[in-house]
Amino acid sequence: MLPKKLQSKRKKPKKKRAQLDPAEALARNHKRQESLKKRTTKVEEINEILTKRKAERTEKKNASRDAEIKLYENEVKNRSKTIQEKRMIQIREDMKSILVAGLDKVNALKVVGDKVKLEGSTMTINGSKYKLKSNVHMVGWGRETLMLGASLEKLIGKHLRKGFLVVPRGSVSGMWDNPLWFPALNSRITFLEGGSMDMPNEKSVEATRGIADYCKKLRKTDILVVVLSGGTEALLNCPKGAIRLKEVEEVLSILKTAKATPMEIDAVRRKLSAVFGGELARLAYPAKVVTLVMSDVPGNLPHLVAGSPTVNDPGKDAALAVVRKYKLEESLPPAVREVLHERPPVKDPLVDENYKFKFVDYHVLADTGDAIRGMTDAAFRLGLVPVSLSSTVVGPVREVSRAYAQVTALMILAAEGKISKLEMYDAMKFDRVLPLSEEKIREIFPSKERWGLGLCLLSGGAPNADLSEESRTGPNQDLALYFSLDWYLKVKENPILNDYVVWFLGGSTDGIDGNTKAAGAYGYGSLGPAVFKRYKELTLEESALDIKVRGMLRADPESQETRNAVRRYESLRDELSRVSAILPDRVLRERNANFMFTNINDGDELLNLGYTYTNVCDLHIIRIARYQCSCDGQCLAPREELPSPKELCRDEKCAANRTLPKIVVPPRNQCCARSTGPKLKIY
Repeated sequence: MLPKKLQSKRKKPKKKRAQLDPAEALARNHKRQESLKKRTTKVEEINEILTKRKAERTEKKNASRDAEIKLYENEVKNRSKTIQEKRMIQIREDMKSILVAGLDKVNALKVVGDKVKLEGSTMTINGSKYKLKSNVHMVGWGRETLMLGASLEKLIGKHLRKGFLVVPRGSVSGMWDNPLWFPALNSRITFLEGGSMDMPNEKSVEATRGIADYCKKLRKTDILVVVLSGGTEALLNCPKGAIRLKEVEEVLSILKTAKATPMEIDAVRRKLSAVFGGELARLAYPAKVVTLVMSDVPGNLPHLVAGSPTVNDPGKDAALAVVRKYKLEESLPPAVREVLHERPPVKDPLVDENYKFKFVDYHVLADTGDAIRGMTDAAFRLGLVPVSLSSTVVGPVREVSRAYAQVTALMILAAEGKISKLEMYDAMKFDRVLPLSEEKIREIFPSKERWGLGLCLLSGGAPNADLSEESRTGPNQDLALYFSLDWYLKVKENPILNDYVVWFLGGSTDGIDGNTKAAGAYGYGSLGPAVFKRYKELTLEESALDIKVRGMLRADPESQETRNAVRRYESLRDELSRVSAILPDRVLRERNANFMFTNINDGDELLNLGYTYTNVCDLHIIRIARYQCSCDGQCLAPREELPSPKELCRDEKCAANRTLPKIVVPPRNQCCARSTGPKLKIY
């Protein structure tokens, strides 16, 4: 008998498949096709995301390489620059170092360590103490919260139970280029990518709605830490009730078209949101809510920072009044009208007599004042006397520029003994942009004994400029150009100001000024006027050459001299056209100041910072120094190589004119350092 392994097995008969109903077969086929379609769509989305991220990494790599090449080119060019140009480079570097010191003071990676302390299981923030017992939950919105949240988790460790941070699209992948952003290896934080900082989408709505549902489950013994950075309203967007995101955007767009004020639009936005205006804090009650904010609002007004999700809004009824004011109520969707007619309770047990939540603590981790304190230390290290003006400068850039030029002129006149404290106070006490109190005047009033290498006026705020999608400028670039023109006029009014060198620098703390890649720009008295001067010279030359060419064409049109004159005339007209494109009044009118700065001094008057790891208000620096001769060293040549008296420097304050005996120097008109304007290079 054969072994069982070798015995042939009897084949089992195949089961006959049941005959499918045609309708069921069609349904299964349709379901299979739908599943395949979803899978294909998902694969395409993933491929698109991967392609986009690869392009972003390539762009960053190319940008880094271009920056290194630009740095090397500048080093090579600087070797052949004149003494005046080298001094300008040094001034730019000094002012930039002061501004960077201010940014470093409010760096998102550092402010947690500076403001939040942990001793045992007690967390202290600005004097407030919190007992931690593995009862901390964290939520947050904004790019900077990625670093703030990671730093806070590393500090409190196991006391954090769960965290959800909503960040702009691309922020998580950006961690690979910035190792300092990395959270702890065993991180309990979930990072959710939404839309951009200024454009909400369904992902950000879904993420915020999920966080809102999570907050509803918190208990009285829990601590909810809410981390916010400025300008995150789009990421925080979560319509209330049955309202759709598209409907909210349409309502806000209609209000903008109707010329509603920003305050009115914000009132409607808060009313239609499920988290704005303190609604997030209400959802988290009875848990203790601790809000940590990086403020980009002058004065740190809580109800204006990041949608105020943990700040009670007592004026929610204002939204309906705004809609009725512009006669829009009847045209709104039913879900929107229903929410607008909701009334808050007459007596709210969650708020105190000041209409603030009893269970919410609000802490500002970083603001403009902190940045100014950082700049103060840096200016002092450079030998300049720092003068802090204000951290709440707001208003149109045109008015801000005039106020800065006015206070700069007053500081110089005060140092020269031309005005008193009372006169300075009378000139600034009613200024719309920069009002200075009597106490502030006493604090900043300069003297010759308190001067050092110069004064450094420091301020910050949020000057506003009209920006559109087509504009190519930013508030700081507009402000630098306006200051250049205003200071030029001040010097013309009062010639004593001509004995001082004044520079301005304005920069955005997030590294992006308006619709440009630059962070800001430098400004000084000859910047804008030099363009006007060159345009006038070209206009006169073109007019004279036009008459000459017309006569030559009539006399001998075929001669070589005539052809050369025609080519020169065409070249001159081309240059005139390019210079006219960067006239200050034109670029300011066309909202295109960045184009002018790009084409002056090889773009050196633009401030480039890249991403700065922070976001508070704009920072402004005005450097005032007594004038020093800068004439390319000719007046400082050895005595045996001295040029003739006609070639000597015309500045009587120059060291050469004090050391050379019995040489009569003609009266100074304009030293070479001032008569030389910026170099124009129009692309």
